[in-house]
Amino acid sequence: MRKNLEVPKDKKGRVKNGLHPIGEVSVDSGQIAISDPCNSDNPDITVSTNFGDGMFPVYEQWENHERLALVIPLSTDLHNALREGVEEKK
Repeated sequence: MRKNLEVPKDKKGRVKNGLHPIGEVSVDSGQIAISDPCNSDNPDITVSTNFGDGMFPVYEQWENHERLALVIPLSTDLHNALREGVEEKK
């Protein structure tokens, strides 16, 4: 299991505003599932990715020292470049 990355903090030890990378999620089914770890057999939410398999970055959104959201971009520069390469070969 990959450890989370350190979230940037200011000189007073408070988390800086903005999106901060905290890790990646590996996708091998073309879908990302979100669930309670105690109930991993039945995910609460399943979302198809735009590209399929691969590694997708995970970010935390911080504002005023509060974590507001987890963000998983489903279209990254790498995925877009791979898609364009496949389309050019057609």
